[in-house]
Amino acid sequence: MITNNPAARLLNILEKGKQLPPDMNCRKAWCSLLSVDVNDKAILMGRLGKVMSLSTEILARLENIDGIRIERYIHWQTPLDSAFSQNNLQGKWLGFNQFVDDHVINYLSMTSDLLSLRAPDPTISTTSLESILSNSRSLIEEVKSSDIPPKIKDFMIKQLYKVCMAVEEYEINGAESISSAVESAFGYGLLHGEAVELTKTNSTSKKFWQQMANIALIVSISTGVQQLAAPIVNLLPEINFSAEDPAVVTDNERPRS
Repeated sequence: MITNNPAARLLNILEKGKQLPPDMNCRKAWCSLLSVDVNDKAILMGRLGKVMSLSTEILARLENIDGIRIERYIHWQTPLDSAFSQNNLQGKWLGFNQFVDDHVINYLSMTSDLLSLRAPDPTISTTSLESILSNSRSLIEEVKSSDIPPKIKDFMIKQLYKVCMAVEEYEINGAESISSAVESAFGYGLLHGEAVELTKTNSTSKKFWQQMANIALIVSISTGVQQLAAPIVNLLPEINFSAEDPAVVTDNERPRS
């Protein structure tokens, strides 16, 4: 999904949903669309809520664009409000999907096109997302088994889980959640110098901050910023803040064949 904005993300989910059998169980359909284990009700409800909130985010984006008549773009809203309000997870997928007709798809596509031109979100490549997720998951296990002080260990594990969740929900939330997870990690580092000082003596701690730096660089490149803010770079003199990792490339930068 190259085009990235809340309308594009919602449209992507709905178009995938149009391909599912109408008699499929609604809960299983949402689990399939949102990459959730069928037995994990909490994750499903959380992600479903985030999908529903995309409508609000779309409207907020439209309101911030000067010179347009919003009412021309939101004819998809009422049918989708009906779909979500009548969504029965125990029923058939048709109960939700019947509201997602060509009218909804066409107007949402038009809204997505407008936002892609006037208010686009950064796009992170699939390769980079997979790299972030794989490295973060393996680092969680390393941090758990390390001799890092408990308070700092808890912080690192929590931040890595945030990153993993943000990557897993990228098709719903885009890059914003990934950026927020990294920003909160650096914010902690600025306030708790002991968490940063460990990079000088502890290899796992250095790996953690290198991972945060790599992610920050990926996000910064995706937004068109080629370098990170000086305070962050100065915070971690032991860490490499260059784009040597081939995963630190976004879809927008990849050569086209």
